[in-house]
Amino acid sequence: MLNALSGGAGLATTHGFEITHIETCDFSRLNRLSNADTFKQLGVDPGSRVARFIERSMGVNQRFQCEPEQDALDLARSAIARLVDTNPAVTQEAEFFIYVGISNPMPAVTASAYLAGEFGFKNVSCWDLKSGCSAGVLALIQAYQWINMGAKSGVIVCSETMSRFANPAVLQMSAAIGDGAVALQVSASNQWQLKACVHGTDPELSSSMMVKGRFPVDIDHYDPADYRFAFQQKSEVLKTIGNYWISSLQQLIATSGIEPSSIKHYIAHQVDASKNAAIADHCGISAEHTARCFADYGNMACPTVFVNYYHWIARDRHEFNVGDYLVFHAVGGGVSWAAMSLEYVG
Repeated sequence: MLNALSGGAGLATTHGFEITHIETCDFSRLNRLSNADTFKQLGVDPGSRVARFIERSMGVNQRFQCEPEQDALDLARSAIARLVDTNPAVTQEAEFFIYVGISNPMPAVTASAYLAGEFGFKNVSCWDLKSGCSAGVLALIQAYQWINMGAKSGVIVCSETMSRFANPAVLQMSAAIGDGAVALQVSASNQWQLKACVHGTDPELSSSMMVKGRFPVDIDHYDPADYRFAFQQKSEVLKTIGNYWISSLQQLIATSGIEPSSIKHYIAHQVDASKNAAIADHCGISAEHTARCFADYGNMACPTVFVNYYHWIARDRHEFNVGDYLVFHAVGGGVSWAAMSLEYVG
């Protein structure tokens, strides 16, 4: 079920690559919800056991949600606009443009081409990518492959408004979900070299967490419940996902041929404030080397891993030294997983 490739076996490593620019959407233009706001919205008693679990065990303090007039493409536009402001040349430099997200409000439109055209990208191959919460890391793997086929630069945009599909009856999801977007430029570089990557899917669990509603919407028989996430075998699936978190990270480390203690930058998709640190510790990665953004943003699905990276380098001021290893890792409902390890060679 786990598919791994190492830099020395199965992948050409002619080029290295790096994230040269990264920007999030403007979160100040979203609705910031504290726990008190969320509990009131969901009808949860702030003194209840559920509220204590959300605050103490899950460790979320706030999350951001779209205003009614906003959608995932609006958040993507915000992140892209900031990326273009940071580096206007990206519209000319980019040779590929990947849009990642499962809450695209225009499912019959190729969002990547739609957005690239809107922002004046001139020479890009555009495609959309879906693989649940792990899709952002999968996009990074795809970007690496394009760069090793000769591309010099490209853009990845991850955007989600998962709050629109959250089921209020499933408090563990609805209380932890946030909305957000991130845009990053990936460029050929000698600074980072790939050690290994992992991607896989357990198709038997594809219906364990899904929105069953179909498009176009049947207005005459519309049921709002069909357009919210439904869950099957919840406890069993959560345990299985936990096992994939550990096994995929262990395989990445083994395929990379590195010591877990040498990983100085573990950037993971965030499922709660404690689980990722526990997974890292179980696999031998120090807690001080584990990036965490869940308390401030909750689970934004595919943008989360890169928002986590953005704050790791921007807010927390972590620096990269020669010999450092950087790991991106994400596992999500569906069930799919993706991971990539890189070495900083300066």
